[in-house]
Amino acid sequence: MKSFSEFLQELVPGFEIVKLADLTYKIANISKVRIGDEKKRTFIEYDEISLNDLDPLGVIQVPPQSKDLGPANATSIRSQALQENDLVLTHRGTLFKVGIVGNHYRKVIVGNNSMIRIQFHNKHKAKELALFVQAYLQLPIVKKYLGNQITCESKERRILSSAMLTNLPIPNYKESEKFSFLELYYRRAEMCYLAQNILQEAERIVKYTQELKNTSIFDAINRENSMNEVLCKDNTQIKVVEKILNEFREIE
Repeated sequence: MKSFSEFLQELVPGFEIVKLADLTYKIANISKVRIGDEKKRTFIEYDEISLNDLDPLGVIQVPPQSKDLGPANATSIRSQALQENDLVLTHRGTLFKVGIVGNHYRKVIVGNNSMIRIQFHNKHKAKELALFVQAYLQLPIVKKYLGNQITCESKERRILSSAMLTNLPIPNYKESEKFSFLELYYRRAEMCYLAQNILQEAERIVKYTQELKNTSIFDAINRENSMNEVLCKDNTQIKVVEKILNEFREIE
């Protein structure tokens, strides 16, 4: 039976397969910061983040209505605070959500629960590599592989360890002057986001036009409006549908 490394090598022949630890600075569990002696919990200028709050590009957001937080241990804040381009993973269950830390936060941010943090060596050049690793960890084949590494019988208590991630096989990625993964990633994320919006709008239009179709017989019986008024309303919907189709063609 092929190992996962051999499987990857077939997918990307010619590329070296390394361990995730080889591309990163540190992979470790982080936990809540409200620990230690209660009398020493004095730091309150921070926000807790959740991986339920990701934007379309996978950047972690702080909810507008963030909850009131109690004082935290300042020493824990210093060690657990998230930095730009860190990756953060949920490690319970098999969803393995992955968020990237941005640079737009007003306060120090920390995880709202136990998480795994992946850090990279050079903060100034980490962006592209962080996005590459984030995209890799979201691949269905990688999620399946990681899920198979967890042996806990209880689904609710399935926990991914940092050691498992450290040894995760991954194609070696090196930045190129001729190719920008950032540009490719952002463009395709934008396409996905636009397509989702188009589909939502299309579903709304389909529902609305079906309702118009269903009222045709009543419009004919009641004759409250002239035919021109009715058709004008329909023509507006046709133009909306044509706009949606044109946007699909542009994506392709």
